[in-house]
Amino acid sequence: MENQETAGASKEQHETTPFRPIRMVLLLPVLVAAGLLAWWCRNAPPARAEFAAEAATLPNGLVRLERTVVVPTLDTPCPRGENIIWCSSFQLTWNEIRDNVVGAPLKVGGAEEIAGRLNTARQSISDIDPNSVYVAAGRVKEGIIEKIRKDMAAKFPSHKLPDFSDYPADILAYSYLLAHVPFEHPFEQTNNGIMFIDSRGNKTRVGGFGLGEGYSPEQQKIREQVEVVYATSKRREMSWEPAEYALDLCRQSQPYQMVVASVELKDTLTQTLEHIRAQASDFKKRPYYEQARSFTGSTLRVPEMSWRIDHRFKELSGKIVIDVGQPIIEAFQMIEFRLDRAGAAVRSESYMATLSIPTHFSLDHPFLLYMQKRGAERPFFVMWVDNAELLVQR
Repeated sequence: MENQETAGASKEQHETTPFRPIRMVLLLPVLVAAGLLAWWCRNAPPARAEFAAEAATLPNGLVRLERTVVVPTLDTPCPRGENIIWCSSFQLTWNEIRDNVVGAPLKVGGAEEIAGRLNTARQSISDIDPNSVYVAAGRVKEGIIEKIRKDMAAKFPSHKLPDFSDYPADILAYSYLLAHVPFEHPFEQTNNGIMFIDSRGNKTRVGGFGLGEGYSPEQQKIREQVEVVYATSKRREMSWEPAEYALDLCRQSQPYQMVVASVELKDTLTQTLEHIRAQASDFKKRPYYEQARSFTGSTLRVPEMSWRIDHRFKELSGKIVIDVGQPIIEAFQMIEFRLDRAGAAVRSESYMATLSIPTHFSLDHPFLLYMQKRGAERPFFVMWVDNAELLVQR
């Protein structure tokens, strides 16, 4: 009996043993795949379709930005020593009310200067690819809120709209902008970051990306994607760095480009941009332009950014739009921006609402009343109330 049991056990062991290496062979690809997935999650560039969850959120009123301002127009005078941010989404909402609701330049009592700049600004929806933007405006009683919800659900289904029911508005304008500039070849991450020196001389170590002095095939691909928009003569104290320059970080990106420029700030952002365009135009006329525009042999360091700002234009809130006799009850703009080794992305949302001024009908002074049959020419009861003698006393 014992021999039979032993033989049975040996037989069972012999029958099952060949399957063990097969299991290991099947399991090995799974382990390798899991390892590759973990590596990719750690090293892959951030997704460009949506902003990462860790993006800094700076809602207006919760976190005070001491040295950052949001301006409504590019020709707004630039304050010195501060970050200055502009995005066309608010201009688009203004344009939509001006052109498609009121039909004339908006006159805003007490904010004539800013209204004038918004009315004459040249930025429009034509500056943006149609797939990247949505704009609409109209009267609430005519169904503008329902239109915005339906259109946005079709065009940008993943975006959560504000709850417009919070605003007892009469006129509502809304815009949404989402644009990406993915770099064809991700830049290198700077291991020790960048020591950023601000206009006051303060030093802060920040995260960054760019390109070092290596000449590997991958580095060569990165260099070939960067284009020098223009560069002036080098600074004497730093012979390796131009006095001024502008770079297109990825010349292959479509339909948008991401340009960074080392330049002195002018009185307005418009003047600063015009200076860059003028320099770029002159740069193209140089005999050695084709060679000078090449990034070959150069290095690059760019700070990373990832932030969101919610801003209300207080200079407009509460002011009366004279054209329609209504106060502005909301002038809001949200801007999100991200710039890293994989590319750049901006998302912005803006809405502007006006409210009909309520008319108060109060018969607290002499008045007339009458009764008549509907459609009849003459009443059958008329009274002029001059005093309180016949009124119900309290």
